[in-house]
Amino acid sequence: MKKLFQCIVIGLCLFQCEENSNEVSLANEKATFEAGELIKVTGIDYTKTPIYKKVQKHPESYEHLDKVDFYRIAYLSDGLLITGLMVAPKAEGSYPVIVYNRGGNRDLGRLLVATSVDVLSRFAAEGYVLVASNYRGNSSSEGTEEFGGSDVNDVINLINALQQIPKANPEKIGLLGLSRGGMMNYLTMKQGNLSQIKAAATIGGVVDLQITGKYHPEMTEVFNELIPDIEVDKVNVLRSRSATYWVNELPKNVPMMILHSKTDEHVSYEQIPPFLDSLTAYSVPFESVIYEDDTHGLINHQDEVFKKITKWFDRHLKQESL
Repeated sequence: MKKLFQCIVIGLCLFQCEENSNEVSLANEKATFEAGELIKVTGIDYTKTPIYKKVQKHPESYEHLDKVDFYRIAYLSDGLLITGLMVAPKAEGSYPVIVYNRGGNRDLGRLLVATSVDVLSRFAAEGYVLVASNYRGNSSSEGTEEFGGSDVNDVINLINALQQIPKANPEKIGLLGLSRGGMMNYLTMKQGNLSQIKAAATIGGVVDLQITGKYHPEMTEVFNELIPDIEVDKVNVLRSRSATYWVNELPKNVPMMILHSKTDEHVSYEQIPPFLDSLTAYSVPFESVIYEDDTHGLINHQDEVFKKITKWFDRHLKQESL
């Protein structure tokens, strides 16, 4: 279990596993989608990739891999071909879905096959279909990244495509966001108006880009490079991506788990108390798990964090079976 969160590197790139450990392209050949077809799925043999050496070296940490299958996905979003990953239980059945919203930007934090093996498979082995998007403009996905702009549609359209995944229950969906992925969680809930989203969880999630830029200056450069028209009205453009300023627009029937460290060195904890206060004021259901001294990715509490998130999704996505 300790392998789950050990792949965190410096920056907003959570779960970016071992540099150069798995440089396997996620690109699918550009294919013609048939009428009504939303998503294509291709199997991955992870034993043919570099991450397999790690699995062989630490087999005791990967015993669950025989319970899951690995896939590349390619789907359409606003007419663009978007790449991503999927991990699903081997056993037949209909399973709730966890949409994993990656952190980082551009190639920093991109999805690798190692992400499936080291991270997504852990949840899939607990009875979930895991799907993840590279977002537009990244890892052979078409289009241009906007760091919380039109790329939010890539999450929404992935959710809409789940109806064509046989093992996925498209009516039982949870969002799991890491760092920038937390921002994507909130924007998806705000803009998507998707009743099938039943719960969300974030680790080190960004809720105020102005504060993030203040304490992590290199992110200001990222904002300037990726966010369209930011110089026209910088304050409001950043606020439009910052959930603290529009908590009243979040759904009141989607409970959220918010995990953060007071010593987070990349997404300052300063932005979290005002966000939690606003959630309370607007009666948005949430549970906060705050650690006094840990890293951006809560690596010092990795086992506990995995168990808490799994239990959270079990409660809200598997209610009928509990």
